Amino acid sequence: MQHSADIVVIGGGCIGVSVAYHLAKRGAGKVLLLERDEFLGQESTGKCAGGIRAQFSTEVNTRLSLLSIKAFENWQTEIGEPLQYWQWGYCFLLTSDELVASFKKSFEMWKRLGMDVEWWSPEQVAERLPYVNTDGVQGATFHQRDGFGDPSDITQGFAKAARKAGATIENNVEVTGIKLDDNNRRVVAVETNQGEVKTGRVVLCTGAWTRKVAALAGIDVPIDPIRRQIIVTDKFEDIKDPFPMTVDLSTTLYFHRESGGVLIGMSDHSESAGFNDSFNEDFGEQMLVTAMERAPVLENAVPKHKWAGLYEVTPDHHPVIDKLGHLQGAWVCAGFSGHGLMHAPAAGIVTAELVLDGKASSVDITPLELARFSDPSRLHEEANVI
Repeated sequence: MQHSADIVVIGGGCIGVSVAYHLAKRGAGKVLLLERDEFLGQESTGKCAGGIRAQFSTEVNTRLSLLSIKAFENWQTEIGEPLQYWQWGYCFLLTSDELVASFKKSFEMWKRLGMDVEWWSPEQVAERLPYVNTDGVQGATFHQRDGFGDPSDITQGFAKAARKAGATIENNVEVTGIKLDDNNRRVVAVETNQGEVKTGRVVLCTGAWTRKVAALAGIDVPIDPIRRQIIVTDKFEDIKDPFPMTVDLSTTLYFHRESGGVLIGMSDHSESAGFNDSFNEDFGEQMLVTAMERAPVLENAVPKHKWAGLYEVTPDHHPVIDKLGHLQGAWVCAGFSGHGLMHAPAAGIVTAELVLDGKASSVDITPLELARFSDPSRLHEEANVI
């Protein structure tokens, strides 16, 4: 392992490899990414549902998504690696007056940002999505440029592009400390199980583990790990392709095509913070029942794979992309609250701008500053979390 670098990126999920690529692309010097696991993207990235969407309730999340979607659409031109990416759309089913009111407000914002988003009546939902039980559905929104992509393709694509741009990626290297100068204000090295790496700049892309890693430098970043679960059925053809990622926000149920079957996910709001990523069979049954209520045809589907992963959740469900507290030469890009994969390209772009230029220019990320958590008036909850 090399023992010095201009910039060390900690974490080899989709966010870390994107940040490493965009830093190297801009000629940031010796960029070194450290990943503690044997392979890249094995934690939250590899266990996610693959959703990519712009339908958020806040402008900053929507802008991050639009920047990312553009990058995914131009993937072959820029990255030049394989990417399985299906722009089959996202459909949000609205089943309450509150959701209708909230989405009407968001709908105006999406239109202002140039999104070609559609508002469907219950009759249009029944026509466009014949597999959906429309009981209680008052309307829906649909955006064709939304969809889903392959997490492995995205991670490996960014990693290969980062290496081509000059970055070095080291696996099986666990960061054990962040060394500061005598005044405890400036980063001077990163300590690992493979030795010390001298560096003046470090970027934490450590997902659900960010609070632990930031604590090595004496900074608290309020990101907690929350378990989320997924079921994928055996081959299932009763719902015809292409069908959009279908979301019932009132129950947080979502489902889309996956490997010839159907991927089903749902949030368990009784989950407390922790690193447990075992599958909860009781909640799995609840997921299946909820799915069959909204899409009765799923009664014919046979579960094949089940797994759980960790969301990296902040109090307002927005990421932290900022300097790491008072420290000089340290930044954090984490806490995407289930939206990391879809925001990975944008996260890399704005983080590289922040590190190299002192300020992000592609998207205004001041709402994502770490200091917002000490000022309740700055918190703006992202409502569309599944």
